Amino acid sequence: MRYSGMNVLLVGEDFHVAAQSLSDPLHRWGFRCHLAGTMRATLEFLKSRGSDLVLSQMHLPDGSGFNLLSTLTGLPVTAFLCVPVEDSCLWLRAIDAGRNCWGEEMLRPADFARALEELARRRPVGTLAQASLAHAHAA
Repeated sequence: MRYSGMNVLLVGEDFHVAAQSLSDPLHRWGFRCHLAGTMRATLEFLKSRGSDLVLSQMHLPDGSGFNLLSTLTGLPVTAFLCVPVEDSCLWLRAIDAGRNCWGEEMLRPADFARALEELARRRPVGTLAQASLAHAHAA
């Protein structure tokens, strides 16, 4: 089933390798996927184009996923951190529409897929973090 097109930003070097496995199901649901390898590239992308959803690795070449999350808190964006576990990963919902959600249970891949589908159903398109992020850095 296709939902309205949300911008999704995949953040981290490993996502460049694994982007196909992540972006195929996202595209089926109508998500528009973009890649950023570093925190700096992520912030530049968000300032210029915005994003509804950010999926980030924990470790970035020029910073931490946690630093990225502190920048995104309060913006109209949802963010998940990927936590590697053996040959898979668990997903931590860190921000939901600008609200911190630390303490929620980590999601296995199948639960993560259901969470993304639910997000696609409820999230209004056009509530990008672009303007808010540009304003926050100007202040």
